[in-house]
Amino acid sequence: MERSEKIFLDYVNDKELNQSERDILAFLIEKRFVGGPLSIRKAADELFVSTTSIIRLCKKLGFSGYSEFIYHLGLKVSNLPEHMSESVVGIHQPLEDKVSEFIQHYHLTFHSIDETHIQAFLHEIEKHRKIYFYGAGFSTIFSDYLAKKLELFGYYVSNASTSDSRALFFNNIQKYNLLIVFSRSGETNKVIEKVKIAKDNGLKTVLFTGNNKSTTAQLADIVFQVLDPTIESQQEFQVTSYESNMFMLIDIILTLAIKQGIIIEF
Repeated sequence: MERSEKIFLDYVNDKELNQSERDILAFLIEKRFVGGPLSIRKAADELFVSTTSIIRLCKKLGFSGYSEFIYHLGLKVSNLPEHMSESVVGIHQPLEDKVSEFIQHYHLTFHSIDETHIQAFLHEIEKHRKIYFYGAGFSTIFSDYLAKKLELFGYYVSNASTSDSRALFFNNIQKYNLLIVFSRSGETNKVIEKVKIAKDNGLKTVLFTGNNKSTTAQLADIVFQVLDPTIESQQEFQVTSYESNMFMLIDIILTLAIKQGIIIEF
């Protein structure tokens, strides 16, 4: 596979380009390899098309315009090996397929989130500076992450997991106003128990999960669901987009909190 062909396939993957747009793209890629980037006017003249046609193609590929596309193309060219080995060719399509799958799951996750839930969550972390975190299994990674982030922003936080006793949880929960829980399935008995205890003690409860129809989701006041590809097979130990999308959701919510002045960056 030629290097230019690989880059061409990267751009057209899952894009519905007509033949004219494909010709423009192929021309721009070839020009980048042989002589560096062209101005949009010079490219239009050599292609016998309008600059509008080139800009329309760039936007169809997901860029704001010609300059952003050319910059991205330059990065692709500079990061491509000089000689495409068989091993690179062999891994190219599986890599592209997996990237496309992760991107699709990302879009499905974030398009399904109710913005009123985000605003309600931001209201809670603005009102309550003492937050108790609870994570189950691998979800303790997310719990630790958000807790440490908020601690850096001046929150008083405590983090517990399913290894902690019921009595310890009950004693500690009295000091807090908000419980944030991470549970992929939402059906772990200890998680359900802790959410019930928190609600009985008047705490607001927030759940980050892969299953918004779970028992815990029915109990929690605010629920954020991240698409879980294993929801039906229940094979939670598979490597999927769930973990990366959960981290992105956390960071997006934190950036919104900063933008609204709820969290102040030091």
